Amino acid sequence: MAYRSDDHRDAAQGEAVSLTVTADEARAIDSWSAAHHIDDRSEAIHRLVSLALDAQSDRDDVSFR
Repeated sequence: MAYRSDDHRDAAQGEAVSLTVTADEARAIDSWSAAHHIDDRSEAIHRLVSLALDAQSDRDDVSFR
């Protein structure tokens, strides 16, 4: 993925990412979201990505944040 060198966004603002998932993945995300009382699919995806990165960094002894 290429990043623009002139992109100086505030880190607190974040960066928009577009994602396409299969119907099965969408259902799985929605099920996980409901089980964790998260009403917004974007927030659920954000939390799932954070959990995956935390799990990966624990295994690799690398911090992504």
